[in-house]
This record gives sequence, C-alpha cells and structure tokens, in this order.
Amino acid sequence: FFLSLLLIPFSSSSSSDCPQNFIIHVSKSHKPSLFSSHHHWYSSILHSLPPSPHPTKLLYTYQLSINGFSARLTSSQANKLKHFPGILSVIPDQARQIHTSRTPHFLGLSDGVGLWQNSHYGDGIIIGVLDTGIWPERPSFLDSGLPPVPNTWKGTCETGPDFPASACNRKIIGARAFYKGYESYLEGPIDEMKESKSPRDTEGHGTHTASTAAGSMVSNASLFEFAYGEARGMATNARIAAYKICWKMGCFDSDILAAMDQAIADGVDVISLSVGATGYAPQYDHDSIAIGAFGAANHGIVVSCSAGN
Repeated sequence: FFLSLLLIPFSSSSSSDCPQNFIIHVSKSHKPSLFSSHHHWYSSILHSLPPSPHPTKLLYTYQLSINGFSARLTSSQANKLKHFPGILSVIPDQARQIHTSRTPHFLGLSDGVGLWQNSHYGDGIIIGVLDTGIWPERPSFLDSGLPPVPNTWKGTCETGPDFPASACNRKIIGARAFYKGYESYLEGPIDEMKESKSPRDTEGHGTHTASTAAGSMVSNASLFEFAYGEARGMATNARIAAYKICWKMGCFDSDILAAMDQAIADGVDVISLSVGATGYAPQYDHDSIAIGAFGAANHGIVVSCSAGN
C-alpha cells in the first residue's frame, strides 16, 4: 500500500509531461557564428535541452514564412526553451479544420467589363492552394488553350503510386504533400491503406477550393443532373500548385508553415488557404497562419485565408 502511494505522484507527473509538437519562432540574428546554418543551430539547441524518456525530434526548419523550426518536445522542455537566447516564442502546434467558400457573384464579378477582363482571367498568375490535395483528373483542371508554364515557377510535381507525373500539366503545374507534423502527432507513419501520402485528394475539399480559385471552364456541369450550366473558377487562366497539408485528423500548423515556406520558394503569386481554427482563432501573435501569411506578404505574395464557416 505504501509503495502504491509513492507511485501515484510519479505517474501523475510523467503523464502531464507527454510530448507534443511546438513551433519555435527565432531571431535569426542570434545565430552563433560557429554554426554553419540555422538548421545546425536549431539541432544544437534541441540537443542541449534536459533529457526526457521521449526523444526530441526536429520536424521542419522554416526560413521564408517565419524564422524558426518545429519540434516534438515535452512541456517542460518547451518551457525551458523559452529562456534560450534568440527564442521569441514557443507555440503549441494546432490542428486546423477545412472551411467552405462562396461564389464570384458575391464579389460582383461579370464577363462584361471589370476585374476579370482587365486581369485576363488571372493569366500568368500562380496560385498555391494549401488544402487536402487535388484530384487532377477533374475537367476543371484541363489545360487546353493555356500557354507554357510561367518561367517564374521553381517548384516540382511529386509523384506516387496514385499520382503519376502525368497528373501535372499546364494547369496543375506543381503538387507536394507535407505530413511530418501529422505523423509526429500520430507517433508513427500514416496508414496508407486509409489515406494517401501523395498529393492526391481523397477528401474532396482541396479539389473544390482549387477549382473555385482557378478551375478551367467546364460546360454542361450539374449538381446530380440538376441545374446544368457552365462551371469555372475565379481566375480561369491562372495556374495551380497544390500543397497537401490536411489529413484525416486535421491540418497541423507545422505542416502548414512548411507548405507556406515551400510555396514562397517555388514562386507562387497567391497563397489560398481555406483552413482555420474551429471557433475563435488564436490571437495574432500566437496564430501560426497569420504569422506565416505576414512572412509571405513580405515576399510580395497575396495570402487569401478563410474567415471560418
């Protein structure tokens, strides 16, 4: 009985210090000169933290959307990290949810005169869509009549068993998937019998938002054989780069920031993100999407985020 009483506080304290993912914002100017890169500096910081039964793990290094990194830490390690020189903030990784969208009619757009015609329907613009991926076989993503891929594009088309190189064309010019934060949350690899690690969209939301943003014109579209008409996106001549950041358990900030970082490096003009908090959004200095959007704006990129359902 006495032994069991001794064990109670021990098990209680250990369960309260379970590892989780954190996003660490860092002042770049504090990097000691002895480190050849910020990645090496961040790795050294993690190695200098107090030991834990749960190993620390560096998930991503961010250089463009924010300055910093994401890592799997215990809460006591995270609290210790806050006092390191150059650490600006340590924010828990959050799972976001997908949001819905509206139609061009809400914005008063028309074919006659105005923004659509003046912008040539988005010709030459690259939209980075951060969502559940994309289903490339949809008619909305046909590239008929589009000129070659803009020479400002620096990205790539990731392939997989269910996402061949032919999935990309002059409309879908790039596709990637980000899941390190999600797999860290799962504490193991994604079950590929249940969800695809490729950019393919098996949920439907990313395909919907990508076609809303830049879908090509599709004649005789209908909703279950009703209301036949023409379906098209907001910028029919724009190109799409799909960044899959949402999974069955949510869209994690660490993966979102990694996709933002990559989208900036790839040369997108717009980042479209129909993803956010459930209920009230965090305050701005703790909102990773807001901070990443500010970083993207500093690189001349327009960021379009949903305001919630």
